[in-house]
Amino acid sequence: MSELMLIVVVVSSIWVLVDAKTIGVKKGQIQGLGNLGAWGRLFLCLLFWVVGFPYNLAKRSSFKRIDSQLIGG
Repeated sequence: MSELMLIVVVVSSIWVLVDAKTIGVKKGQIQGLGNLGAWGRLFLCLLFWVVGFPYNLAKRSSFKRIDSQLIGG
């Protein structure tokens, strides 16, 4: 059972990294705890998955909105 949880944590954390790079997450785009780059999000999820993964999902839309504003002008 613990091996399965480890696999879930690692795979979902790698997904966070790939997703953050895809939507253009960069350090300094937002204030507070979410002020992390893509690699920071990966390490947050690997070390504190219970908090980091849901937080990433919650802030994902903010980064998508910021990125679309930067591209759209």
